[in-house]
Amino acid sequence: MKFFEFPAEELAFFSQPGQLEGSRLSLEVLDRAGVFVVQGLLPAPRAATYLEAYEAALTKGSAKARQNHLTEVSFELDNPLAKVLFEPEFAALAAQIFEHGAGLHNIRVVRKDENNREPVFVHQDSPYCLGFFERYSAFLALTPCGTQNGGLFVHPGTHHLGYLGDAGEIHTDLTSQLYRFMPELGPGDCLLMHSAIWHGSTRHETSVPRVMYDIQIQPVVDPSSIMSLCERPLSKWRLRLENKEIFSTSRIQRGTTVSK
Repeated sequence: MKFFEFPAEELAFFSQPGQLEGSRLSLEVLDRAGVFVVQGLLPAPRAATYLEAYEAALTKGSAKARQNHLTEVSFELDNPLAKVLFEPEFAALAAQIFEHGAGLHNIRVVRKDENNREPVFVHQDSPYCLGFFERYSAFLALTPCGTQNGGLFVHPGTHHLGYLGDAGEIHTDLTSQLYRFMPELGPGDCLLMHSAIWHGSTRHETSVPRVMYDIQIQPVVDPSSIMSLCERPLSKWRLRLENKEIFSTSRIQRGTTVSK
């Protein structure tokens, strides 16, 4: 038996103007939609200081683009870029989402510019993460991020469908039936997105770079948390290993072997 069903009334709810964004987080809407934009989470001048820190880190080499993932710029937790985790506005936001405290799964910058303009196909992040499935990405914009310069789009509500059983591009005949939320973010705006939600990004078409943090937060007790963002300690059960360090053989390893 095959089926793909969703409540049409929820799509109508999501599509109401302004429903998925505001100056304050709505936990009710976040739970229903799996996405919410907190407008002006950081004041624009403070966001500008982090953009300067990002550019300086690239120049100095303390932040580097991954060779096999050109949109991703990685850095260590002692980098000035990581200080955003301790901004009071961000800490307060993370504290609202998880009842018993938030932990950090990962922090990085994701960028698009004249050297990397390609769109990203529709997918979900859950297959790429360890630990529990209750996780959100906080995409904190450092530049304008929208339709023309490779901004994110999200299909609200799809996190209710759960983990899809594999990683890859989701068929367009499925996504065409859904509502597509494409916010225009300014510096300091923050898009919260559940890790299981279906999402992608547009092609970068302008001279304006798209630069945003991707801060993955989760319950502090998740075994893959690398840092506590609250007063509670990390779990005593810890697991943060590479695929080959966990499995002697796996679907990913077999796929890699075939493709060589």
